[in-house]
This record gives sequence, structure tokens and C-alpha cells, in this order.
Amino acid sequence: MAHRPAGTGGRDATAYPSVEEVLQELEGNGTDAAAEEDLYGQYAWECEAERSWDQLIESSEGFVLLHGGAAEEGVKTRRVDRRQQHEPQIKKGIIRSLVLLIDMSEAMREKDFRPDRLRCVCQLAEEFIGTFLLQNPLAQLAQVALIGPSAEPLAARGEAARDSAAVSARPSGSASMQLFSSSASESIAALREKRKHPGVGTGVPSLNNGLHLAKDLLAGVPPYCTREVLVLFGSLRTCDVGCIEETIAAVKKSNICCNVICLAAELHVLKNLCQATGGRHDVPLHREHLRALLMQHTLPPAWSASMQPCLIRMGFPSLKSTSTAALCSCHQHLTFSSYVCPQCGAKLCTTPNRCRCCFLHLVSPADISRSFHSLCPPLPFDPVPADAPEAKRLCACCTTQLDRGGAQCPDCGEIFCHDCDIYSHEQLRQCAFCVMRDITTLEEEEPSDSAAVLSGAKPDNNAGGAAPSVSRSPHQGT
Repeated sequence: MAHRPAGTGGRDATAYPSVEEVLQELEGNGTDAAAEEDLYGQYAWECEAERSWDQLIESSEGFVLLHGGAAEEGVKTRRVDRRQQHEPQIKKGIIRSLVLLIDMSEAMREKDFRPDRLRCVCQLAEEFIGTFLLQNPLAQLAQVALIGPSAEPLAARGEAARDSAAVSARPSGSASMQLFSSSASESIAALREKRKHPGVGTGVPSLNNGLHLAKDLLAGVPPYCTREVLVLFGSLRTCDVGCIEETIAAVKKSNICCNVICLAAELHVLKNLCQATGGRHDVPLHREHLRALLMQHTLPPAWSASMQPCLIRMGFPSLKSTSTAALCSCHQHLTFSSYVCPQCGAKLCTTPNRCRCCFLHLVSPADISRSFHSLCPPLPFDPVPADAPEAKRLCACCTTQLDRGGAQCPDCGEIFCHDCDIYSHEQLRQCAFCVMRDITTLEEEEPSDSAAVLSGAKPDNNAGGAAPSVSRSPHQGT
């Protein structure tokens, strides 16, 4: 019989792994914590129950309409906000400079906002950017992503993308102005590109680094522009190296107004930041509430005492097409059609913009007109009385029968549905029927002399009371 070594039970000890090796192998084959959270977070029983069928009603014509819930609350919130913001302001800052700070840390992977916080915020941020630059043609916007402890600027132009690393470290005056953009398509494309970054959704954000970068970006803004920072924060903590109180004091000294929308809860440090800089702090309840809070920041703020009024030189470029391609000064791309600066002759792709050579503001007359819409906003509509007859519950724009709800213009008395009410206040910025009534009134009150000239008759200019002579064209019959 062969001799068995003691303690081995007749087996070769080198042929079997140790306990430490077995544990390491099990840990290596285990599922990643982040992947496991994504896997089990998709099950229906892990999510809250949504009674979406309670928001459906049937109209008198047999159509199924979405009513109640978050959709109706969003409409009511917009209407209340318009009433609160209709207070006339003597001065407003229509030339705005805004830095948008977006939290892209691990806390943005929570699913209390569908599908998660990060996707919800990015989708609504794209809508906010388009509306902000549409209603404020003279404004410029820069974006900063809080990914882990670092604050990374989102370059919206080709030349800024090449220098993004240097700008992130210490932005200079010219480099920081390159990060501002007046093009909604470029800003949205930069945000979508940043979402593909491998580090998105990890780490703890640093509010201190984000405020430092925003302060450096706004350092080169002219004194007649507003200096605003909008923070979309989703974490309950911030990992900062320096003292956040000193940073808040420096931001306040730079005359920067900070507004915060926190998706998690109200934080003392964020509340203190808003109170110190004269901004507002909000916590959204759901997606529609978050959209309403974002759209409130599209309206120009009141004129600040730190701003300096002055005359601004602006140019109206002309669109020219050539048979040979030329480089544009904004993207360094070859183009056959471009806007030519009337002062230096530089070529740019879009307007409104700022010339890269002579720094002249390039706008169109339509941009100037849209920028002044906020100074004379339309009156907020009144809700339709509950005892109004059914025959009058008809939208004057889309002729939709209103079973309930609706709004009525206080001037002309026309009734609008929810969608037409929002379109009239946020897009047209005026009541179409009031404008038609004013045009009709002007035509009726037009002097008889003008009517005579339009009909081909010359007004009587002699004092003798002679009959007026009628002018005829050479081709007109007798």
C-alpha cells in the first residue's frame, strides 16, 4: 500500500487551488455592480406603478385625449408663471451670457425621472437650448459637464474643440469666448457628443470646480451683458478640494447670478449659493415640472445695477453665394454660401453671430424684433368660466371643441385651447386676433386722402373748390 502524506487524504495538494484562489476566481466571474443595477432596474416590479390610463378622457366627438396628471399640471404651471412674470420691468437684460452646468455623475443614473435622470435632463436641456436661443437672439450660451471631480467644457466649435483641454485647465479671454455659441444646433450637437463620453454616469461631482470654470468663462463678458449660471444638479453631495464658501464669495464679487435646479432635494450649499448671488433654487416634482422650471429661465432677467448701459455697434450681414469655395472664419470650413461682415468682410456660416475678426455683433432685423418681444409680453389669458355655454367652447385657432378647460383673451374675448394658448404666448408672443382687430381698425380709420390716392384720384389741393382731377395711366381707357 502506498504511503499517503499526512493531511492530504491521499490527494496531491498542488493539483487543487487554495481558498484565496477560489475566492479571486469567484470575484472575477461575478457581475459588475453597475451592470447588475442596470439589469435588475429594468424589471417592472422594481418601478413605481403608473396609472397612465387615468389621464385619458373621451371628447364629445369620440376622440381619446390626454388629460390630467403631469400634463395638465404643466399647463397650469405655465399659466400661473405667465401671470406672475407679467409684471412690467423698466429695464431688462436682453443681451445675455449664460453658462449651463449639467451634473453627469453617478447620481444621475437614478430612475425617479424616466428613463433616468441623465437622459431626462439632457433631453430637456436640448429643448431649453433651442428655446433659449430662439427667444434671445442676442444671447450666447456655454455648457460645462460635471463628470466626477472634474468640470469639462463642451466645445461647440471646431477651433474650441482643439483647445478644449487648455481651456478646461485655465481659460483665457479669447479661448473662453470661443466656448460661447449662439447656434442651437452646435450646442445641442456638443451635448449629445458629451453623453457618449465613457466617464459619464460615474463619480461624485465637484460644484467648486464647476463654479470656478463658469466664473472664468464669464470673466471676458462685456459689462452690458448679463452673467448667469444655471446649474442642473442631481447629487446629494459635492466633492471639493477647496473651500466652497470662498468660491461662492468670489462668484458674488464677479456679479454672477446663479440659479439651481436640484433633482434630488434642496441642499443647503446650493440654497446658500442662490441666496448670495440673487438667484432662485427649485426642486422639480416630475418631468413636466422640470420642463416648466427650465422654460422660466428663457425669459430675460431684470436689469442689474452692476451692468453698464451703452450703445452697441451691430452689423446686418448679407448672404452671398460664390462659385468657388471659401473658408469661413467661425469653423474654418469650405463653403459656397456665407454671410459677409459689413465691417471687415469676413465670412461666417450663420447669424446671429459675432465676427471672429472685428468682434462685431452680426444680426438680422428679425433677430432684433424677437429680442424685444420680452419687453412687451402679451397679457395672460383668463380661464374660461365653468358656466360658459357649450357653443362658445370652441378654439378660435384650431376649431377644437373644448369639453373642459381653455383660456380666453381678456382683450378680444376669443377662446383658445391649451396648445394654442401656449403657442400664442411662447412662440407668437401676441394674440393673433388682437393683431387682426388692430389692422382692421387702422384700415377703417385711414384718412380719406389716402383712400383717394389708392383709388387713383388726387386730393383737392386748391382753395377754390374745383373738382378734383383724376389721373389715368397711358394704357387706361377713357
